[in-house]
Amino acid sequence: MGFDTALFHDVIRLRQPWLDDVMVLASALAGGGFVWIVLALIVSVLPRYRADAWRLLLAVGFSFLLTDVVLKPWLERPRPFDADPTVSVIVGRPVTSSMPSGHTTQAVAAAVAGARLLPGLGWALWPFAGVVALSRIYVGVHWPTDVVAGAIIGLACGWLVVGGRLPARPYLDR
Repeated sequence: MGFDTALFHDVIRLRQPWLDDVMVLASALAGGGFVWIVLALIVSVLPRYRADAWRLLLAVGFSFLLTDVVLKPWLERPRPFDADPTVSVIVGRPVTSSMPSGHTTQAVAAAVAGARLLPGLGWALWPFAGVVALSRIYVGVHWPTDVVAGAIIGLACGWLVVGGRLPARPYLDR
């Protein structure tokens, strides 16, 4: 059993009914960029943050296109439940390939862009992105390396959209 498979099984052994609910909710909220679109809509109500809301949407959209339109069809990696029919899945079974994790890519891209553009939200965005990433392994639909690849791609997408700059001050007042 390889490292990826062993780590996958270690994560799914952590399943508990209360944690199942948390992980399924995290995956559902991040699915299709839902939580990031809602965040951008809320932020766009304030005129001074409207451009930042568009950048957040751009980071999420760019990461989606790169992951789901370009990389998944090209890499065609089987999902854990396809590679091992004994794997139990606690959400719907996605029909796209496994590598990289689109949920993770979007969550990390949103955390990078959101924390840069709205520094006061970084305390919430980064932990949520981490839970989303872990949830994809926990629910049984991604290998750990899919999630790591998604995180790296998300970092790159978010960094590209915000111009590769860090905020001048951690809690920038506008």
